[in-house]
Amino acid sequence: MDTRETALLLFVEMEKTKNFGSSLIRDTLNKYDYEDPREKAFLKRLTEGTLESLLTLDYVINVYSKTPTNKMKPLIRSLLRLSVYQILYMDTVPDSAACNEAVRLAKKKGFERLSGFVNGVLRTISREKETFVFTDWSRKYSMPDWIIELWKQQYPAETVERMMQAFLEERPTCVRCNLDRA
Repeated sequence: MDTRETALLLFVEMEKTKNFGSSLIRDTLNKYDYEDPREKAFLKRLTEGTLESLLTLDYVINVYSKTPTNKMKPLIRSLLRLSVYQILYMDTVPDSAACNEAVRLAKKKGFERLSGFVNGVLRTISREKETFVFTDWSRKYSMPDWIIELWKQQYPAETVERMMQAFLEERPTCVRCNLDRA
């Protein structure tokens, strides 16, 4: 399994069907159940993390791209989102690998003309990620404005920011056994 290609095809399918739920991710993981557990874990983290960070990813891409994400071809938009997620949030993936794989996939999927664009956007984001400044909480925490405003009506600003930070923290995996249903 080419994990990044699988993630890319999954995101293209999500956009096409407008199904951004976890069911497509679950079905894809079940399809590759026999694969290396590390590859499945990478696919799960990449897809779920990208979905959770869409507002942030689109904002960052739009800062460095002359073409806004909403005007991009769906495959290129998905490819950039997945790659920027790797660059910003996955410490185990070298930035160069995320860039190179994105260019390879763009060419493989018939977008050779746009491979330079993909490479340029990703390399610039990679170079400038440490100095990037978010202008508002919505973009920084990938949280819709309406939720932030709702929380601000109920809690002090410091509490609202801590709540949003908590959403970005890695969550432990929990297993629950219900012995009553055996």
